[in-house]
Amino acid sequence: MKYEMTKNADWSFFRVAELEEKGIVHGFCTGGTPWDLLSSKIKHDFLDAFLLKDAVVLTQEHGSDVHVVCNGEMPHSGDGLIILEKNVAGIIKTADCLPVILCDALYPMVSIVHAGWRGTVKNIVGKAVLSMVEYGSRTQNIVALLGPSIGSCCYEVKEDVCAVFKKCGFPEHIFLRHSNALFLDLKKANEWVLSGYGINEVYNVNLCTQCNGTLFHSYRRGDTGKRQINFVSIKG
Repeated sequence: MKYEMTKNADWSFFRVAELEEKGIVHGFCTGGTPWDLLSSKIKHDFLDAFLLKDAVVLTQEHGSDVHVVCNGEMPHSGDGLIILEKNVAGIIKTADCLPVILCDALYPMVSIVHAGWRGTVKNIVGKAVLSMVEYGSRTQNIVALLGPSIGSCCYEVKEDVCAVFKKCGFPEHIFLRHSNALFLDLKKANEWVLSGYGINEVYNVNLCTQCNGTLFHSYRRGDTGKRQINFVSIKG
């Protein structure tokens, strides 16, 4: 499986076509597409374009809370969602942090997670995996998609961030040192977490939000008030 860039109405996004064929509607949107789904018009247009009945947009907290969406429940804050209800999209907004989508097309069940460095050290991706298993998924059936985020080429961090990761047991190879600076690889960090739960089928967009200014907003590049959306749902 591999990523392709496609467009639906006003939304340009990356997706894995084979998962779409299995009923997993998903995408990592570019920065040039509408992202403020708190606007009733934009939300209506989004639902109409992707044939959805609703969408859950969290107030993100850079934490590790993962909520389950089923039976009409609509959580309001947190950084991760488990979607059990068909035709309801989970939405995560990013501007450098890593969006992670987890899919079990056999169940079916999906999850979407906002994994910044704080959420990563708090094991938000692992918590999402455990929640999926609790609701009946099997780790050998879960596929992980890693969306666009700031890359190790640009994500310079301080030694105190490195110390937090080491304290939580993360390996040294998620950091790169060059020119007396320290850089974090968020994708490698989350791939390491996923492998610890037996999830090895991982697909990476492998695009840096800071480097690719024509495609994505980047907080570190100065786009402080803008985001791109990432979404996943189960086709009914």
